[in-house]
Amino acid sequence: MTNSFEPRKKESAVDIVVNSIKSLILDKKLKPGDKLPTELEIAQGLEVSRGSVREAMKILSAFGIIEVKVGSGTYISDRMNNKMADSFIFSFLAANPDMNQFVEFRKLMERDILEMVIAHYDENEEDRKILAQNIEQLKELKANPDATTEELASNDMEFHKTLARASKNLLLERIYGCMIDFLWPSLKYIHSTEKKGANAEESHSLMLEAIELKDRDKAIEAVDTASLSWASVMDRAE
Repeated sequence: MTNSFEPRKKESAVDIVVNSIKSLILDKKLKPGDKLPTELEIAQGLEVSRGSVREAMKILSAFGIIEVKVGSGTYISDRMNNKMADSFIFSFLAANPDMNQFVEFRKLMERDILEMVIAHYDENEEDRKILAQNIEQLKELKANPDATTEELASNDMEFHKTLARASKNLLLERIYGCMIDFLWPSLKYIHSTEKKGANAEESHSLMLEAIELKDRDKAIEAVDTASLSWASVMDRAE
């Protein structure tokens, strides 16, 4: 493993360490759960100081790429964690996409998710039951004059996260989940302006109906209708 760490030119010492580990992961020379060489071994292999290695490890740890296990060593993270999700959200915020870009991105993701849910229909019965229960809960919230905006938005968010889980594609679920977390302020705004989640009930019901019918065209239509409705409300917010 030590021989894999070779110095690069025109980079800071910290960047050399970070990019070397990133390249090894991308090349699958380092895999989730693998233990990294010691700080000294990495420093010698990359011809950098141990202080630079230590600083690089702080950066990688902050992004959830590595885990430091006291008394055991440093390992490549073998699971998706909150740090990775936060990093994705911050990257999304930094990109500062305009509304049209965001609507298109969400639309494409939800089309793919619904298609995957239909493709894995025989595996996601429990998730589909939860989706149906979620819609019934939304109806109860709509009928309750004391229901809060946060309760309606939380119901909305949970529907979409369950939808992604039903796709049975972990990567798609994680990325979409991060996007939905990013949408929390807009979900609260939407449920504070529309009639007690009326648009959410309609769009969620159309999506579930398309899934139960295993109708891909109807699924695309449901996503497009929901996207237009969401974009219309958000346009008024600008």
